[in-house]
Amino acid sequence: MAADSFKTGDIKNILPIIKKRKWLIILPWIVVAALVFGGTFLMTPEYESSTIIAIDPEVKLSTELQNLLGINRAYHGYDNQMDQLRGIYNEITSSRYIAQLSDKLKLGDNPVLIENAQKIAAAQPNMTFEQVKLDLLQNSLREKIIVTFAAGDQVRIAVQSTSPPQARDIANTLGEIFIDEKLKQELTSIRSSQDFSDIQLQRYENLLRGKTDQKTELEKEYMNIQLDESITSESNRSEITAEVDRTNNDIDEYRHQERDILSDLQKVSNLSVNKLTLTASEEKKNLESELKRQLSSIGDLMIKYTWSDPQILNFKVRQNTRLNNIEAANRKLVGEQYETVGDTARTLLVQLFNTRSELDYLYSKVSYLQAALTELTDKMNLLPEYQARLNQLDQEILTASELRDRFKRQQESSSISQALLQDMSSSKYKVVEEAKLPLAPFKPDRIKIIMMGIILGLVIGCAAAVVAELFDTSFKKVDDVESYLGVPVMGVIPKIDALKYFK
Repeated sequence: MAADSFKTGDIKNILPIIKKRKWLIILPWIVVAALVFGGTFLMTPEYESSTIIAIDPEVKLSTELQNLLGINRAYHGYDNQMDQLRGIYNEITSSRYIAQLSDKLKLGDNPVLIENAQKIAAAQPNMTFEQVKLDLLQNSLREKIIVTFAAGDQVRIAVQSTSPPQARDIANTLGEIFIDEKLKQELTSIRSSQDFSDIQLQRYENLLRGKTDQKTELEKEYMNIQLDESITSESNRSEITAEVDRTNNDIDEYRHQERDILSDLQKVSNLSVNKLTLTASEEKKNLESELKRQLSSIGDLMIKYTWSDPQILNFKVRQNTRLNNIEAANRKLVGEQYETVGDTARTLLVQLFNTRSELDYLYSKVSYLQAALTELTDKMNLLPEYQARLNQLDQEILTASELRDRFKRQQESSSISQALLQDMSSSKYKVVEEAKLPLAPFKPDRIKIIMMGIILGLVIGCAAAVVAELFDTSFKKVDDVESYLGVPVMGVIPKIDALKYFK
């Protein structure tokens, strides 16, 4: 029946219940609030100290110099900033940073840390004691280090600790390590880029020098095989080809003439046609040697002069003169070596040996002419190849020169960047605000905890009053009596509280 007092809209019945159960509400309220307030003094206070570092400030350089150094200050959106922030946090809480922090502040000397590390190291033989200790220290500090953006390019490194000096020292030391490491990374990156540029620059310098030397040698060869247009003309080559054909025809005629002379000589009774020889004198040997020497130079003349040039004509005249001298020497030798034969036979012998001398000359001539013509044709065919090779070398030299210039600019850029970074090391990464000794703990927040305790106590008190009222079976209203007895109430004697003051 007590539950009926909590029907919706029956507020006038709730107020008497609150008044009736006021101590059941007030006492838990006070007790819980007091317990919570007292508990705040039992909690270990934690302190927070933070340092603010400005990273990558604006560099006041000309646009040309910024382009040379590759500086591009593009806008970073929210996602990029959060990625950058996570990257900075991961870097600051990395084992490399924590190891330096431990060495500088002797954080590894904590007895509790050493004891825990010894236990874990004993159970993990694959890990060294120092490694275990560093891992434990890193895990504990990860929960106490907070990295946020303070404003713009300013990073705030906050450290929480139960010791105010330790929170301050860790924050300041992490800031110093962060600045040192970032400068080292940038200097290492610039030096690596510079070393790479130096190697590539030397490589392309050597390549360019080699290509230039190749072109110089090829140009010399090209100049040597370059021919005058008149020499390479179709008419000139046709004249040379015609000369070869005429020489071959002359060979055929002289061979036919040789057979006729031998046929006539067979009629001479005291001569053996198969054994006709002429012992050459020293004069004849010199004449033949000089003739062949002159004839061997026909190739050089053909690539310098046309076949109708006076130089070629003079060459032919000299050749004919040598041939006439050889024929005179043959006539003299026949007279000396075949004096016993008749005049008619000697005349035929002179014709025979002169014909053979002509054949020797013509065979040599056609051989040299064909070789010279082939050489001329080969050189003509080489000209386009040399020109194509020269064009290719020009392109390769241009490419190597562009790459050399690019790496040279990159080398200059790296040198300027390194010098600039060293000059700006004091301002590029700058501590805006050092961590200070915290004067009050940020945990526990007593006001907040006490307010929560008061609310909790009030809730518990109200809940206790509701429960007590629910389990109270006494009659509260006339309707409850009528409902319970099933008979109507004839009269109600009101309770007059004021009468007790007159009693």
